[in-house]
This record gives sequence, structure tokens and C-alpha cells, in this order.
Amino acid sequence: MDAGTVFKWNNFTDRKYGGELKPRWFIYLGDTGPIIDPGFAYLATTTTNLKAFERGGDREYHTTCSFSPHNSCFESDCVLDIDEEPYDVSLSRILNNKDIEVKGRITDEQMRMIWNRIIRSGEYSRRILLDIHDSFNRINITGLKKP
Repeated sequence: MDAGTVFKWNNFTDRKYGGELKPRWFIYLGDTGPIIDPGFAYLATTTTNLKAFERGGDREYHTTCSFSPHNSCFESDCVLDIDEEPYDVSLSRILNNKDIEVKGRITDEQMRMIWNRIIRSGEYSRRILLDIHDSFNRINITGLKKP
């Protein structure tokens, strides 16, 4: 899987805040690269809870990227909360996982927008930033500010 891939993970069990077991949508931001074994993937999840990001919502001041079905492969309007650290998941859990449905890929422009917001957020460790930066470079998303 390459950076920018959008997928739905049915029966995703690693919920950060509890709640019901439901499919989770992710953007694959990148991974630790071929040298690290076992490797880890960095997954950013989206939410359809748009009210949380509106005026008066509990995430009103969070940095976000918005997606809609007309400008992406998402099926509903959703938000990627940049101020939320990505999930780091073992690559072995992702490869050949029958619960994962690849839905498409976000555009290079959307990836650059995500990167520029991530790098400014201060929420990601330098190690994760370097891994994501390298992952973007591997698919020719170059010229990005280095962490």
C-alpha cells in the first residue's frame, strides 16, 4: 500500500475512544520503510462527526482537512483531524487483511495539503514525520518541507 491510499477497515478493533465496533476510514500516510522489521504503517482516520469541528464544537480549533464525495473517493463528507496522532499499525496486520477495502487514493494536491498541515501542527514526533516524508517521496510527492 502506498501513501495516499484511502481504505475502509471493517471490524476495526483499535478504537481510541471506545464506542461501537464499526468500519473506520483511513488515509495511509506512510510507513517505517523497508529497512525496519517489523514495519509499521501510519494511518490517519477520518470522521463524519462534522459538528465537533464547527463553532462551539469540542474540536472547533483543531487543524483539519475536509473531504467530500465530489473531490475524493470518500462516500460521505468527512474530516481528517490533523491534531490527532495517527494510528501506528503493524504492516503485517494490513497486508492481505480481508477486512480492508481499498477505496482509491487522494490527489497529490490533497497529500501536499495534509503534509503542510501536519508539519505545522507540532503533534507528530520527528521520527513519524521523517517516515511520512520518505513515504511521500517514494511515490514522487517531492519538494516537501523536511522535518
